[in-house]
Parts: sequence; structure tokens; C-alpha cells
Amino acid sequence: MSKWGIRRLNFHGALLQGTFWFGFCTYIAFMVATLMDYGWSASAAAGVMTVMSVIVLFANPLSGFISDKYLSEKKTTIALMVGVAICLFLLPFSLRSGSNVLVIVNMVGIAISGMQIGGFIDAWIVGLKQEFPDLNYGVMRGTGSLWFSIAAQTMGMVTISLGHDARFWLGGVFILLGIITAVTFRPAKQANSHDEKSPSQLKGKEAFKLIFSSKAYCLLLVLSFFLMLSSMSMGTLMQIVLPEYGGTSADIGTAFAIMSGSEVPIMFAVAFLLNQFGFKKLLVFCSAIFVVRMLMSAGAETANVLIFVQITQGLSFGVLLPISMSYLSQIIDVRVRSTAITTFTAVTASLTGILGNLITTALLAWGFTVQNAMVVFAVLSSIGFGLALYGVARKIFTI
Repeated sequence: MSKWGIRRLNFHGALLQGTFWFGFCTYIAFMVATLMDYGWSASAAAGVMTVMSVIVLFANPLSGFISDKYLSEKKTTIALMVGVAICLFLLPFSLRSGSNVLVIVNMVGIAISGMQIGGFIDAWIVGLKQEFPDLNYGVMRGTGSLWFSIAAQTMGMVTISLGHDARFWLGGVFILLGIITAVTFRPAKQANSHDEKSPSQLKGKEAFKLIFSSKAYCLLLVLSFFLMLSSMSMGTLMQIVLPEYGGTSADIGTAFAIMSGSEVPIMFAVAFLLNQFGFKKLLVFCSAIFVVRMLMSAGAETANVLIFVQITQGLSFGVLLPISMSYLSQIIDVRVRSTAITTFTAVTASLTGILGNLITTALLAWGFTVQNAMVVFAVLSSIGFGLALYGVARKIFTI
């Protein structure tokens, strides 16, 4: 493909990431605070988000296998985006109905649809990168972080001025724009149906056996799990501790804006950084920053300092995600691409979200302060850092 064609794909992929993450930010960055505003306790709000993560944990690999076997990532993404758009438009009515059951049903719909989309977009782009290695995943995903940052900042102010309903409706509109973008975006090439073991022939057990036969995939999955425990818990911890420091919905939005905004320049530069330093050095570096971030957050004594420290997300998660996807595009089999990526997402996003909330809830119930909980997550992150060092020293990451 010509350079112009590559640029066009990069732009189109960036637009898809941007519209989706802007729209979904209106839900994911504010839902705990929204439920608390509607009378839910902090523990109940965190608990229901944990339940949503459990649903996604099991739905992600299953959906990935179905996508590999029957559908393309493009068709799956479009179908899921239609679902989450409908759910976002209905959520204000559910919240105002006074029925917690109706709210939970609505949130389950968002979990099954919206919370899976990021993984499928990643699988879609990884597939395109397998076909066109010059594609820049970092620019695409970095644009998603940029738009998420803008949404986090502006939607906090929208909530204060116009209420939660307006924020959810705006989110639905941006998801609709994402659907239009997805419809016109190039699909990733699927495995040849005449292959010895095409996706339609592979059974579920065979597909997962093929994925987990790679030591590099397994180690990257496990170390990312320990690193992402801290990152996923931070979203809940921030929504609990900032109000204790006197913060508002706008402050929560600012925190999320800084988190995602810090990822943007790093993700944009990841292709250059990979050429300069390589995957292994960047993996060790970002793993160390996960630990540093939690320790610095634990030491913050004011809302402003805590918010400012979140700029380190760019050097931790902002490096880990794009280098992981770049690496996976080189080692995973095209026949199980969606299954491999959605399984990776399920473990590093959904499972960590579940355990992160459970650990947070347990620690707070045992009398830990939020700051002490952050120290615990720093210790867990150090396990991921140690595994990164192990993988490099034992030459498990060979590419």
C-alpha cells in the first residue's frame, strides 16, 4: 500500500478510536459518581461496577471466538456500538425511574456491548497491522486517549451545568458518529478458509490451546495483569478520595482528563520509541513507572497534588498498551486474532477491574485508608515489574 494509503488508514483508525472513547467516557469515567448522586453508597456503586466487569470477563473471550469463527472484527464492532448507543440513550430514563433493577439491567447492556468494544477495535487494528506493518497503532489509540481526555474535562462541566442526562445523551451521539466511521473503515484480512485449520474449523479448546502455547503471550498477559491491577483500581479510588478532599465532578473529570491526556504524546511517539529502544527496554521502563505512580499517589496529601501525579499514566499505561499490541501483532496467529486480543483485554481490563474493586472494597472495610490501599497496589505492581525483568533476562521475549 502507498504511503498515502497508510496515512488514510491511520487517520480513519484514529477517528474510530476518538469517537468511541469520547462517547464511552461519558459512562465509564463518571458512573460510580453518578450512582452515588442518585443515592447509592460508595460500596454499592463500586460493587455493581465489579459485577459488570465479571460479565465482561466471560463475554470477551466468547465474543472473540465467535468473531474469529463467524464474523469479522468490523461487523462485531458495529453491532456492539449499536447496542451501547441504545443503552446510553436509555440510561437517563432508567436512573430517573427509581428502579435499581432497571438501572442494573441497563448497565448490563452497556457491559455486554460497550465494555467489549475497545478490545475489538484493538483486534481490528492489530489485524490491519499484520497486513500493513507500517500502520501506527500508537497514533490511533493515542487519538482515543486525547478524545477521552477532552470528554473527561468537558463532560464534568456539562454534568455540573446540565446534569447527568445531557452527558449520557452526548455520549450516545458520539457513539453514533463512531458507527458511521466504523462502517466506512477497511476490514482486517481474515485467515484463508482453505488453511489447514481455518477459524471455522478450530474448536474453542483448540483455539485457546494455540493461543496459550506461546510463552511470550502468557508472560506478557500475566505481568500486564499485575501492572493493570493498580491502573484499573485508580479509576475507583479517585472517585472515592477526591470528594473526601473536597473535590467535585469537575475535579474527577480533570483527573481523568490528565490521565488520558498524558497518554497522548507518548502513544503518538511509541513507534519512534520502539525503533530507538525496542520492546524489552520499554516494557521494563513502563513496568517500573506503574510502581512509582502508586507510591506517589499514596503520598499525595491534597486533591491538586493527587490529580497532578496522574500524569504518570502516560509513562505507564500509555507505553504498555501500544507496545503490547505491537508485539502481539507479531506473535499471534491470524486464525485466533480476535480471541487472543479479547482474552488479553478480558484479563488486563475486566479481570483487573473485578479484583481491583474487590481488593479496594476489602481494604477499606478492614480499615485501610485510600492512601494505604494505594501502597498495596504498588506492591502488586512490583510483581509485574519483576516478571518483566524475568522475561527479558530469560529471553522469553525474543522479538
